[in-house]
Amino acid sequence: MRAREPEPQRPRQVKLRLSSPAAATAGALPEIVALLDRVFPRDRPRTPDLMWQYLRNPAGPARYVNAYSESGELIAHYAVLPTPPLAESPVGFARAYFSLNTAVDHKARVPGLMVATARALFRGLQEEEGPALVLGVANENSFQGFVRMLGFRHLGRLSLTLHVPGTLPAITAPRALAQDPIHLAWRAARPGMATYGDPAGGALTVRLRYHGVPLDAVLSTGLPEEAVAGLALPRPAAWVPRLYASFGARVGGGLAVPGRLRPSPLEYIVRVLGDSALVEPVCRYLLPRRFEFLDFDVV
Repeated sequence: MRAREPEPQRPRQVKLRLSSPAAATAGALPEIVALLDRVFPRDRPRTPDLMWQYLRNPAGPARYVNAYSESGELIAHYAVLPTPPLAESPVGFARAYFSLNTAVDHKARVPGLMVATARALFRGLQEEEGPALVLGVANENSFQGFVRMLGFRHLGRLSLTLHVPGTLPAITAPRALAQDPIHLAWRAARPGMATYGDPAGGALTVRLRYHGVPLDAVLSTGLPEEAVAGLALPRPAAWVPRLYASFGARVGGGLAVPGRLRPSPLEYIVRVLGDSALVEPVCRYLLPRRFEFLDFDVV
């Protein structure tokens, strides 16, 4: 008699738990920091940055959804950060957000975690607030997932230009987001960053180093002179080259930074929560307006 062949084993179904959408608290940060450190290791301590981003933002605390393994370990995290409203919004939104942190533990081996956490957060925000806007800047790895799986619209690729010391980019496009002195003061107070103010040029800059070479990244230019002067920041050095990044604005002067010198292509994306009829007017509004370093968290 022929021996009976064993039945093939079915893959074990992984159980996970998604948290309800939550507003960030100090008590929630340690496990989020630990996950981000595993997924995106870096030399600079992450806790001061996260306290500043998630808790001290004058627009409100970060909102997030976590995913946990069946053993209770945090394996995925997706967070959005409240932003100032659109400067001259063509439609009414309860809130505007910036898509900030997407992290999935490399060892989780659960497909679709990024999409699951994002969808859960978006559903929660829509149910609580009604129509809302989510802006984002996606790198090469995450861009397709945001557009194909999460319904984001693509608004263009990052413009990155280098300017000689003592000069600023010539920008005529209006800002996409409104600004106020409280938000500017918060943005200028990022831990561990040297921030400078140029009231005459209406500019805020932060000091970076690229392969050991000092650069001043221009967070924004064309801000009201009195708003920059009121921050009482030191003046930027006249001898340091300046780097300007933006979407949706023509940049006068400067040299375009070649793609080979950029860490990753960055794409500008937008998602409207709650009413698909608002997508087209919002895209038409955003495309000609500038979205700068000040508005997205790269520096």
